[in-house]
Amino acid sequence: MGFMLLQGLSGALFGVFFFYVLGSLAVRRFLTIDWYELLLIMAASFLVAVVSEVALGKLYYHLFGTPLWQYRVWPIHDGYTSALNVMIWPIYGYYWYLLSEVLRSRRIHFGRHWYKGILSGLDGPVLEILANGFFLLLYGTFYFYYLPDDMRHFTSIQVVPLYMVMGICLSSLLEIMKRQPRMWRYPAGFYLSGAAFVLAG
Repeated sequence: MGFMLLQGLSGALFGVFFFYVLGSLAVRRFLTIDWYELLLIMAASFLVAVVSEVALGKLYYHLFGTPLWQYRVWPIHDGYTSALNVMIWPIYGYYWYLLSEVLRSRRIHFGRHWYKGILSGLDGPVLEILANGFFLLLYGTFYFYYLPDDMRHFTSIQVVPLYMVMGICLSSLLEIMKRQPRMWRYPAGFYLSGAAFVLAG
């Protein structure tokens, strides 16, 4: 268990460093952080992602009779997610936040908030390749394994519409939260709800 926690922590720390450096290079300055907004997006991303991957993974299985992916490190919820996602999925929110800052600095705006959710269908598989590459390089194992081999099991083209659904759900939730007062109970509640879902697996 201790080694698996180390795997999750190392993956999360790598993501924090890598995405911050990449974002700062994109805007040619060190990105400033709004800690409330960052933690809200990280917590919301964790909750939406961990529930979505289990729900959409099971839906895919019922439609096609085979799972699309299986987690290989600390699998829970029938292998559709991992207990380590309490550390890994919030990093997707961290990436989402930094991407938003980069786009804002470049004055790139989406006409509708859910357009950004659709973008998740494109960047999600790229991030999965990065995550699996990290785990294979350091620990010799896939973090999650895609049964189709169209992308050498690192990810799959078939996951693109599922990422779009998840991204639209996340962007819609964050749009609602923009209209709410800044209260720390929101990020805390999202994160604890996601953690409870993980523990229930």
